[in-house]
Amino acid sequence: MYSSIATVCLSGSLEEKVDAIAEAGFEGLELFENDLTAFTGSPREAGELIRSRGLRLVTLQPFRDFEGLEGRARQQAFDRAEHKFDLMQELGTDLLMACSTTRADSLPGLSRAADDYRELGERAAKRDLRVAFEALAWGRHIHDYRDSWEVVRRAAHPSVGLVLDTFHIFSRQTELGTIGRIPGDRIFLVQTADAPRLSMDHLSWSRHYRCFPGQGELQMDAFMAMLEETRYDGPLSHEIFNDVFRMGHSSQTARDGVRSYHLLRSMQTDSGIPAPQPIASVAFLEIAVEPGDLAPLRDELGAMGLACVGRHHTLDAERWAAGEVNLVLNTESNFTGRVPGRDATAITAIGLKVDNAYEAFKRADKLGYDIVEPEDVGSSHRMSALRNVDGSLSYIIDDSQLSRTWDREFTVDVAPVPQNALVDIDHISVALSYHDYLSLMLQYRAIFALEITPSFDVTDPRGLIQSQVLQNHDGRFRLALNASASPDTASNRFVRQYGGSGIHHVALRTRSMRETAATLREANTPTLPIPGNYYRDLNARFELPAQTLAWMQDHDVLFDQDSGGDFHQLYAQTQRKAFFFELVQRDGYQGLGAPNAFVRVTAQQRLDAEIDAIEPPDSMDDTKGHHA
Repeated sequence: MYSSIATVCLSGSLEEKVDAIAEAGFEGLELFENDLTAFTGSPREAGELIRSRGLRLVTLQPFRDFEGLEGRARQQAFDRAEHKFDLMQELGTDLLMACSTTRADSLPGLSRAADDYRELGERAAKRDLRVAFEALAWGRHIHDYRDSWEVVRRAAHPSVGLVLDTFHIFSRQTELGTIGRIPGDRIFLVQTADAPRLSMDHLSWSRHYRCFPGQGELQMDAFMAMLEETRYDGPLSHEIFNDVFRMGHSSQTARDGVRSYHLLRSMQTDSGIPAPQPIASVAFLEIAVEPGDLAPLRDELGAMGLACVGRHHTLDAERWAAGEVNLVLNTESNFTGRVPGRDATAITAIGLKVDNAYEAFKRADKLGYDIVEPEDVGSSHRMSALRNVDGSLSYIIDDSQLSRTWDREFTVDVAPVPQNALVDIDHISVALSYHDYLSLMLQYRAIFALEITPSFDVTDPRGLIQSQVLQNHDGRFRLALNASASPDTASNRFVRQYGGSGIHHVALRTRSMRETAATLREANTPTLPIPGNYYRDLNARFELPAQTLAWMQDHDVLFDQDSGGDFHQLYAQTQRKAFFFELVQRDGYQGLGAPNAFVRVTAQQRLDAEIDAIEPPDSMDDTKGHHA
């Protein structure tokens, strides 16, 4: 098989799309006819443009509403096909992709459709051309790949073959077993698309919500297993209709497309790509600290139970730790690991602990991800990393690398690692543009063995935030991805205020919320004030003792419960940095406290407004702010 993508997947002119597709490393493309009609040159020049970039022109598409017609309408359909054949010969492609009809005046019947395609195949063969037939999920009579295969089988013409499109197959929840029994040489084209699972009509779902394999929730691995049985050896081509892709950068979309192609190929037995590595936990976070923020950040970490346990031998950097929580505060003015364009105190790197870092990097490299070596960022450590879509780094390490880094890079005579109520980093939340949301989703799912929760909406006072959680098998690694179409939701304010996507929220797990809350109060560390009406609602929803409820309200602790157990949350105030801390106590609870998100976000916005009334934003450094 070889890689291909439809031009409809990308934004821009045909020239821009072709350049992005070629630069990303695709081998072929499907030419969507709208891109050709808007092209100022001739069809011959369009074909030459594509070939000059080293690309194969896989097919011209789509050819619509052909089969099942009578009389004059049928003749007109064949006349349209002949015009398409003329166009194909000028372009220099031999394949026309035809999709099942949606015309109200078309007639049903597989044999009738087969007769039409047999005649079309005869006409195509006279020009050394071919036709590939696809079952649209919303086709009037044919909307199942098993029926389109039966049409091709009955047509029995070597110039007529089948299109398999994963979206149309999965959206109809069609069984996959028949695919394995189709001869590979009768399949002319395989189109791939993933999607979130939604309850809506097939056409709207397809036209707006398709995404690359690895970004959605469809069982692409099961499809690839069936495809492998056919011994198909043609183009594996993405066909994505997505509003975000149409608005985004074509180069980013094309790069993600190539990585998604390699992910699909890794699902096959002969790929030579190592299996995805599970993430055991978050080993550390590195924070680029503005000098003026260092003292209050130290105070905040100390109040939460962390201590400075090491100072870097050569850099202005400190290691703060407690339990399995490790934070590196880096105040180097020329710190090359900073996220470009972000001057606020912000999280600039994450350490991901895996069983075998070498295998994880080998897989990442095979999938087309950029690996950042220590010398690339002027680091004295020996850890390699991935460059994330927001410009931050994800270090992939195993136990031996982590212990060597702490011992070699940092002094060990400052203080021992505290063993108190803090346990580990419970979860991390990332605010992203929609395009970055899909890119980061693909990166983590492609490289690592992670489970994905169904996407859900978080209500914000100024709109909805789409959220989805990636986690490992035991819940010790949780990454929440958040994006919103509304410009003023919490996630989009972060993206706008801090120069792009990034980590905006770190949750630390404690064994005892009572102990942690008391420590914060003793240190006079401000927490996010929660309104009293929230606790009246808690009292109505849960059977909580009056003393417990009074303690929660007194300490601004939020609460939720599921079938697994209880969940307590407490939020520190952001102050002047691009992220904030959450403290959680998790007793069997499986989620992230989503029912409390609206109360939390509203409280943060209220606090921001109060602070701005005292110190207006335009009197502050433009690169800094409050809550995100």
